[in-house]
Amino acid sequence: MPDLIYSRNGNNDFLTSDEIRVRAPAVYAHDYAEDLSNKYGNFNSTHAIEVMNDYGYSVTQAAQVQGRTEQANIHGQHLMAFAKRHEVSASTTEQPEIIFYNSHDGKSSMKLFAGVYRFICSNGIIAGEGFDQRMIHYKNNLDSFEDILKYTANSLEGIAQLTRNMKNITPEPLAIQHFAETALETRYDTEERYNLGLNTRNIFTELTINDVLTPTRTQDEANNAWTVFNRVQESVLRGGMRVLGTKQRRGRSAVTYKEAKPLSSIKQNVDVNRKLWDIAQEVLVA
Repeated sequence: MPDLIYSRNGNNDFLTSDEIRVRAPAVYAHDYAEDLSNKYGNFNSTHAIEVMNDYGYSVTQAAQVQGRTEQANIHGQHLMAFAKRHEVSASTTEQPEIIFYNSHDGKSSMKLFAGVYRFICSNGIIAGEGFDQRMIHYKNNLDSFEDILKYTANSLEGIAQLTRNMKNITPEPLAIQHFAETALETRYDTEERYNLGLNTRNIFTELTINDVLTPTRTQDEANNAWTVFNRVQESVLRGGMRVLGTKQRRGRSAVTYKEAKPLSSIKQNVDVNRKLWDIAQEVLVA
């Protein structure tokens, strides 16, 4: 899965059961990995869909990275985004969403996150600290899903208010620069670490910073906190900017600029997405 954008319909219509099954087959696992103990209380993701439907939410996104084994594909980690069933007007630019994250292999608790989907760039944003709820897979916890759903749904208004605030704030150029640098550090090393021989990943430079801050569409040319955040967040998650990395040339290793790759791990996408939200609140808004 090169980009989570492809786990949605092109027109952002709600997904059918068949479309969910193709994108994330583990959603429909009715059992759990056989190596788990009998204390494991499997929370079936289809049950989440039923409960969410009762509250007026339907699936807009479903994603699951292909595992190396059939067992991994049956029970692996998967993600769904849910939005309220209502018509989106021509003037709507963002849609509040609840992000559901789960597995049936014992490697992840069930989690709900508050998020926002931005139509202009088909960009999904997941809020960070204070906007998540989790439920460990034990049998005595299976009835608590509805409670954490209510909590997460109520927190969507808080996300909407923060979004409105960010649109009314114009950060100083130094704050914007600092945000870009700190955001890139979630995935890449600095030139200073490289010069000290400490790098373990690709390296971002001033050229990379310039790439992530440069608008690629007219709707992203504003310098308010919300638009700057979206420009940088989109680049960090989807790649495309220039980073320094090692390439093999004629049998020799050489450090040269190359195009950054998008995140392909669902877990890493969620983790980095949430970190970027928290960094933006601290650097661009505070």
